[in-house]
Amino acid sequence: MDNHSPRDVAEGVTPSEDATRSWHPGDGESPRGAAGAADSGGFTPRAAIARHAARPGAAGVRSAIRSRLGELPVVYLLLLGLSISWRVLIGREDWMLLEVDLALIASLVAFMAVLWSRWPLSSTWLKGIELGMVGMIAARNVFVQFHMMLGYSLLRDRMMAQLTMKNVVLLDAVLILTYGLYVPKGWRRAAAIVFPLALIPFATLLVLVLRYPEPMGWLWLGWSGSTTPRLYLFAFDATVLLILAVGATLGALMVGRLRREVDEARQLGQYRLEGKIGSGGMGEVYLAEHALLKRPCAVKLIRPREAADPDALERFEHEVRITATLSHPNTVEIYDYGRTEDGLYYYVMEYLPGLNLAELVRRHGPLPPARAAHLLRQVCGAVQEAHEAGLIHRDIKPSNIVASRRGGVCDVAKLLDFGLVRSSPSHRAGAAGGAARVFGTPLFMSPEQAVGAPELDPRSDIYSLGAVAYFLLTGRPPFQGDRGLTVMLAHAREPVTPPSQLVAGLPTDLERVVLRCMAKDREDRYRDADSLERALAACACADGWDHRVAALWWAEVDRRDAGASSPLRPPPRPPASPDRTGPPPAPPSAAAGPSPDRPAVRRPAVPGASSFRRNRGPDG
Repeated sequence: MDNHSPRDVAEGVTPSEDATRSWHPGDGESPRGAAGAADSGGFTPRAAIARHAARPGAAGVRSAIRSRLGELPVVYLLLLGLSISWRVLIGREDWMLLEVDLALIASLVAFMAVLWSRWPLSSTWLKGIELGMVGMIAARNVFVQFHMMLGYSLLRDRMMAQLTMKNVVLLDAVLILTYGLYVPKGWRRAAAIVFPLALIPFATLLVLVLRYPEPMGWLWLGWSGSTTPRLYLFAFDATVLLILAVGATLGALMVGRLRREVDEARQLGQYRLEGKIGSGGMGEVYLAEHALLKRPCAVKLIRPREAADPDALERFEHEVRITATLSHPNTVEIYDYGRTEDGLYYYVMEYLPGLNLAELVRRHGPLPPARAAHLLRQVCGAVQEAHEAGLIHRDIKPSNIVASRRGGVCDVAKLLDFGLVRSSPSHRAGAAGGAARVFGTPLFMSPEQAVGAPELDPRSDIYSLGAVAYFLLTGRPPFQGDRGLTVMLAHAREPVTPPSQLVAGLPTDLERVVLRCMAKDREDRYRDADSLERALAACACADGWDHRVAALWWAEVDRRDAGASSPLRPPPRPPASPDRTGPPPAPPSAAAGPSPDRPAVRRPAVPGASSFRRNRGPDG
């Protein structure tokens, strides 16, 4: 949601359409921790949009454990590499020990492949992998200590035997520290692992002394000029390992306590906050889960500094109240609203798996005409309900409309962000006085909004719907410019370039509908959203896209995304949104329109199930 005063516009406010991006599985495992950039005002739960509504809770915990465990084999491989290098350097390479190390390296690589793959792993499997890796390294240390200390003792090389013991203690210390750092666990479980690890070198030494008393007799001899047995010198090593074991246990205890405190802090009434997934001009958006219903939802929190501003708080509450009065299935649903004991205002809305239309076009290029008409017809229903209630949205734009998956149905359009809604003239006693202010997003606002007209009616939203349709069909807004004022003046004065001049093959009847929506004189536009919906339904392409075709499209996108990344490499992050600052660059593929070196893209007038194959952007 954008709030542009005339002064702001004159100073060159950039007409960025949206600054918050959506998440989908191709971007990573989860939206958690990947907050969008700050929006330019108001709230749009678009950052809570994901093509898969991954359930938070146990799955999230397993994901975090798996990620941490995936780093552990790398550390162990480095240790083994250093150990092999040390033996080669001193010229004492043992081929039996080398075979053990190579077998261990192969096992660690296998564990790493499993942890870095997309294969689902239960908590039991993760615990087994954790204990397997730690157990193998501990067993290898026992073998090294037993084999090399005995060998050097039989050769009467007391210095190398003692150095072997010191190196094993050092490796054991690293093992204890890495376990404490990389493996999430409770303090009891940590103690059950690290204390035996600390005792292993000395238990092995005891077995050597009892089993081979004569070769190991040097332990009872002192250094030259000293009667202190060499065995006593290992007491310091034992103390160090004991301190590390105690530290690892206490660390696990403190981490567990901090985790509980964080969990309590993330509990908002009946909702558990799972992670920040977006930002708006007034607050942050979090992915959350209802404590009892276990239902994912999106929670909007108003920032403390905004809550201290009476105007901002009024806008926040106004948005909640307005949205809650609307019940159309294509309007985002509000679940709850409240205020915490420490004065934090929040409201809860439905979680929408899908993509907002701005992101959809950015990822996959302009939409087939039939799909654009299919989505816009649904939005018309939501807009009509608001108009009948005497409300004007004033900020209809692609990022405020979501193509979601709801109840097993694909491409269900949802209209969001009612923070700029105001009553129509027929529902107001009079217009507010004071200096005119321009509210909305310059790229998609009506001419009367652009000039700060005091009286807006539903036909202002009709113009914005036409601008959205233009964007969906061409991949670019109707007008572009370096400054917000430039774009706003273009809306008010300049004729619209017919979309067929940018993308060849567009149905003429659909183009007529779009251009009528964007007439400069509101009297020439459709009088209401119902009339626009009927006009879209009368287009020849209206029956070319339905929920069945949408399901095929989403299924193909899912298959492509599933194979886009190597199973051993995390999926790449998407590029930054092209409309963060400045005028939006020409979208990919056909979105750029005709140029001397790029012919116009031709598309079928009535796309069917295969039309989306010809209209994908570079992602396709």
